[in-house]
Amino acid sequence: MLPMLHRELVDNFGWLSNKEFIDAIAIGQVTPGPLTVMNAVIGYKVGGLPGAVVAMVASYLPCLIIVTLVTRYFLHHRDSRYVQGSFGGIKPAVVGLLAAVLIFLGRTSVVSPLTAAIAAGSFALVAFTRLDPSLVILSAGLLGAFLL
Repeated sequence: MLPMLHRELVDNFGWLSNKEFIDAIAIGQVTPGPLTVMNAVIGYKVGGLPGAVVAMVASYLPCLIIVTLVTRYFLHHRDSRYVQGSFGGIKPAVVGLLAAVLIFLGRTSVVSPLTAAIAAGSFALVAFTRLDPSLVILSAGLLGAFLL
């Protein structure tokens, strides 16, 4: 979703600069509900408090409706080979989408050897230790703020 949001909000409509978009992502990542908080920040930037409220409702409502409907049927059919096969096919797609986000954010966020070191160190801490990712994200943000 991030590349699509970037294309629409920064490139097509010009509502945000690239830095403002990256800042909204960063704010969202250090809070619970990262996408909703990011959307609220963008909504506030574009339409003030009403824009933030509309962005949050628009973030939650479709997901709430879809999850409620899907859960009802999933619980009855979760052992189906078709459902299991579908989840098996979805996993590689999710990995691909995460890789696309990594590339997108890496191009705009890793701009110096120092930011590359912070990114690599953060990845290593999250991937190879049991540290809470929230602490790693907060620490990386503070480190970047003080050193850059």
